[in-house]
Amino acid sequence: MSEQLVMVDGLEVPIRPLLRRDPVGIDHRLQPWLAKHLGVQESDICSYELDRRSIDARRKQDLKLVYRLQARLRPEAVPREGAGVTVLTPTPDANDGLYQLHLDGERPREALVVGTGPAGIMAAYLLALHGTRVTVLDRGFDVDRRGEDIEHFHQSRELNASSNYLFGEGGAGTYSDGKLYTRVKDRRMRFLLEAFVAARAPRHILWHHHPHIGSDILPHMARRLRRQIEAWGGCFHWGVEVSDILRQVNRCLGVRTSDGRSWESPCTVIAPGHSARALLHTLMDHDLEIKAKGFQLGCRVEHPQALIDQGRYGCSLPRYLGGAAEYNLVSRPPPHSGVDSTTTFCMCPGGEIIAATSDPGQLSTNGMSRHGRASGWANAGLIVNQPVDRKLAARQAAEAGFALIDHLEQAAYQAGGGNYACPAQRSAAFLRGEAGPKVETSSYRMGVVPGRIDRILPPATVAALRAALKFYDRQVPGFAREGTLIGVETRVSSPLRFERNPETLESSLSGLYLAGEGAGYAGGIVSAGLDGLRLAETILSGTAARRER
Repeated sequence: MSEQLVMVDGLEVPIRPLLRRDPVGIDHRLQPWLAKHLGVQESDICSYELDRRSIDARRKQDLKLVYRLQARLRPEAVPREGAGVTVLTPTPDANDGLYQLHLDGERPREALVVGTGPAGIMAAYLLALHGTRVTVLDRGFDVDRRGEDIEHFHQSRELNASSNYLFGEGGAGTYSDGKLYTRVKDRRMRFLLEAFVAARAPRHILWHHHPHIGSDILPHMARRLRRQIEAWGGCFHWGVEVSDILRQVNRCLGVRTSDGRSWESPCTVIAPGHSARALLHTLMDHDLEIKAKGFQLGCRVEHPQALIDQGRYGCSLPRYLGGAAEYNLVSRPPPHSGVDSTTTFCMCPGGEIIAATSDPGQLSTNGMSRHGRASGWANAGLIVNQPVDRKLAARQAAEAGFALIDHLEQAAYQAGGGNYACPAQRSAAFLRGEAGPKVETSSYRMGVVPGRIDRILPPATVAALRAALKFYDRQVPGFAREGTLIGVETRVSSPLRFERNPETLESSLSGLYLAGEGAGYAGGIVSAGLDGLRLAETILSGTAARRER
């Protein structure tokens, strides 16, 4: 008889008793708790594979690790079935469906991909895997040159507009922690994560509930994804900025770059990223069908990590048990109050705040943390939705959104002194509408200066943030009292979406596919990567993939 396969959802392991022993590697030593949970002997457990791990911190005195996993038991074992325990009929191993696409005769022999962020690189990855000769262009540079340019920016405050925290190999996601948590349900998720693991991302991203990679590992992962595409026949060209598209009547024939070269291709995928504003405006100039949409902006909030640990766990946990605590908070004032909702975004435990800008004279923030999450600081975006002005035409509304973003970034740059230092205001002073005391310390490496965030952001956004800070302070004691608001957070989502043909997923111009955050179809590494895979699968599979959707 073969081994039994058992699904277990909700295996609980108390954390506090582990602190009195050696808990290193607890994820790989769950047999005692698993055997008790299933009502079997430890010797009955042949192996197990983790699917997810999270922390239950609802009771501070009774913290628990909670696991979802697949266990293989000896055939004669009799596991106790019940809530969260299901004995499955074993099925043969099978590769992900994206490895076994039905390829019709119309798939392109070659394709052009613009942008190496998550959407662009995953589109190129799947196309190259199935034999398409892929040419990839990026206005930025590979991660090695990009890292040098970022360090030069830190030392000299001279911004390279094409090689910075936003442009270059891996896109903006390379320096945003690599948080892979998403609410998107997509069958391509496993393929995406396994591609990252193959590029040597930590294997625990396959099962952790809120997985992250770390900004110290992401550049290496981006390099390995590129090398795999090159091994499949793809080629990359750096420092090549797309200035226009080539078109013949209603069909895209490729792109033109700022150096005057033309790059022709029967299939062009552009994944521009939220910050490629010049390219987005160029695409709008071709009268592609677009839709204006709500977008988000706000500011960064920073706290000592110890305050967040105490508020979420009631203590500080060693890294191997959970490490720096994180949060995901939402403020929803009553509809009659007239105050908008606020959500936390891109929360970085043990991280730092960075100058996420690509335009001289403008400043926006983002957060990043390394794999160890050990900086001693916690930060997150506090973002508020900005509604679409329905009285305007789609293009006018989208341009109004970009104009607001530009205005706020210019105001933040000037408030910081014009040298990429960041304006900062204590949360308590923000609530009172006062300048407040000078902020002495921060993780932001370019320095902070006293600033009135409450006078930079739009009044409705300020009102929403004030309501949120009061609410969050009840969720995490000290959140408002001990917090610091830093800069403006404006590069969260795009104020436009390029419409797609529902069957082919092309833009309104045949042969042109627009992907990811800048195109309005994603809001993070995972959703952007999945969007790139979705387009590549449709390009490769033709009507078969479209019928499945």
